[in-house]
Amino acid sequence: MRRIVLVIALVAVAAGFAAVAAFPKGVSQGQLEKAGWDCPFVIGAIHCAPPGGLGRVLAGTAETMSFLVFQASDGEFIGTELIVRADVFDGQPCPTDPPSGQYTYLGPILGLDYWACHRYDSSF
Repeated sequence: MRRIVLVIALVAVAAGFAAVAAFPKGVSQGQLEKAGWDCPFVIGAIHCAPPGGLGRVLAGTAETMSFLVFQASDGEFIGTELIVRADVFDGQPCPTDPPSGQYTYLGPILGLDYWACHRYDSSF
């Protein structure tokens, strides 16, 4: 089961990168929102989830979800964030998340029972 979740997570991240590559100059928050993505402001940055993805996260039904993340100040794409629901998280490291190199538990921060791996220099 854990391998299936890992494969799903990797496919989701690849899909996020493919979405960025699909646009000649990269993708913007506005383009994603026009395509049905949800892009809320979360702790200093805009996090965009594929259509229906944010609802599944808030309902706790998504095992994993990848977000495309943009700076709130100028809309520049800064990276991706992968979240994994706590009951399927297996303590794997997140070497792309400075400074700890570990996933961040979102429970006390956002009230979500998920762990987050930031693929950009996050504030936590």
